[in-house]
Amino acid sequence: MPHLEGFHYRATSSTDTRPPLLLLHGSNRDETELLPLVETAAPGWPYISLRGPIPWESGYAFFRRNPDRTLDKADLALQTERLRTFIQAAIETGLITCPPILFGFSNGAIIAASLLIRDPDTAAGAILIRPLSPDPDAIIPTMPAKPVLILSGDRDDRRSPEDAVTITRQFKTAGADVTSHSSPTDHHLHDDEPAIIAQWLASRVFPLAHTRPPL
Repeated sequence: MPHLEGFHYRATSSTDTRPPLLLLHGSNRDETELLPLVETAAPGWPYISLRGPIPWESGYAFFRRNPDRTLDKADLALQTERLRTFIQAAIETGLITCPPILFGFSNGAIIAASLLIRDPDTAAGAILIRPLSPDPDAIIPTMPAKPVLILSGDRDDRRSPEDAVTITRQFKTAGADVTSHSSPTDHHLHDDEPAIIAQWLASRVFPLAHTRPPL
C-alpha cells in the first residue's frame, strides 16, 4: 500500500471496481470513528479513512473553528485544498483508481461539502451526515447527476433546521442528484441511517461503477 507523506489514514486493499468511500470523521475523533458505520452500511465496500490534520481536544478535526464556533473560513479553504491534494496523490500512486465517494460526518461533512463545491470533479459523489453549507451564498459549479446523500437530525442542537435545506438547495441548483433525509434524532446517528446509506449506495452509486469509463 502506498505511503502518502504527511497524511495518516487506513485503507482497504481491493481490486473492487466500485468508487472507494473516503471517510471523514467528526470533530474530536479520528480515522476509526466511521469504521463501524461502514461495516454495517457498506460491508466489503473499499474505503480510505483519513485522520484530520488539526489536533482537537482529545482527537482531531479537518479544519478549525473560531472561538464562537463559526467556521474559520480561511483555514477551511486551506484544508480543503489539502484534502484535494490527498485525493490526487491517492490516485497518482494507485492507492485508489478513481475519484472517491466523500463520506463525511459533521466536521468531515462540512469539508466534504467544501471540496465538492470548489471542485466537483474530485469526487464521484458524497454522503453528508449532519452537514451545513460552508458558503451558503456561493454559486457552485455544475455537477450534473452527481449523487449526493444528505442526512440530518430533526432535533440536532448543533444545526439549524435551515442548514440541510440550504445545502440541499445549493447542490440541486448545481444539477446534482440529491437525496435528503431527516431522521428523528439529534446530532448522533439514528438506528435507521445505516440502512438508508446502504440503499442509497445500491441505487445511486453502484450502478455507476458499471458504466464509468476508465481513467
